[in-house]
Amino acid sequence: MQIALASNPDLIAITRAGDAAGFDVRTARASRLPTVSGIASGDYSNTLGNSNLPNGAESSGTATSIGVSGRIPLYQGGLPAARIRQAQAIEGQTLEQRIATERAVVATTRSAFATYQAAQNAIASNQVAVSANELALEGARAENSVGTRTILDVLNAEQELLNAQVQLVSVRRDAYVAGFQLLNAMGQAEADDLGLDGGPLYDPLGNYRSVAGNWNDWAGDPRHQAVATRTVTPAEESPALVSTPR
Repeated sequence: MQIALASNPDLIAITRAGDAAGFDVRTARASRLPTVSGIASGDYSNTLGNSNLPNGAESSGTATSIGVSGRIPLYQGGLPAARIRQAQAIEGQTLEQRIATERAVVATTRSAFATYQAAQNAIASNQVAVSANELALEGARAENSVGTRTILDVLNAEQELLNAQVQLVSVRRDAYVAGFQLLNAMGQAEADDLGLDGGPLYDPLGNYRSVAGNWNDWAGDPRHQAVATRTVTPAEESPALVSTPR
């Protein structure tokens, strides 16, 4: 339960959404506060043949202005208060959703753990059943060899052993499924956690790290090249669907 409450992705996501909703409330409250802004501008002019100057003389010069402006909101028609209440309502909704998600995680984790434990106990009991049926089949064959059991008794013993073996395989499958359900509820069923060999894993922060230092809008990535293997044969290929590099 401690691992699930700390690592479940659904619970982490709704918790971060609640934090963001709290910041939205603070942003809405900031609209009621005074603001101060600075203004700076510079102009340069170079005019040839100005009619206002004698003999069409050239005129040039620079003009610079610097200023500070302040804004103190007194009354905005109730808009800031309405936005604050809206943000608070969304924050309250998100907090309730977090509790609901937490309850779902707790219920799912407890249920998956109980199912896994039950499957493990079922495996132990079915292993005992398989051993007992193997012993019973051995006894039936021995008795059949001395004439005290019929072939039908041996076949029945073999059927009983087969049923026990099938049941054992079934409960082992149930244990695997319950185990992965438990890992999923604990947030430990990702490809990185399971050590799956499926190529490079997706890095959610990779794109952020590559564009964090950009200072203009002209940056981009090269055209993506498909790496998957096609299953279309050359005879089935349609010329109209063949894509050519741009």
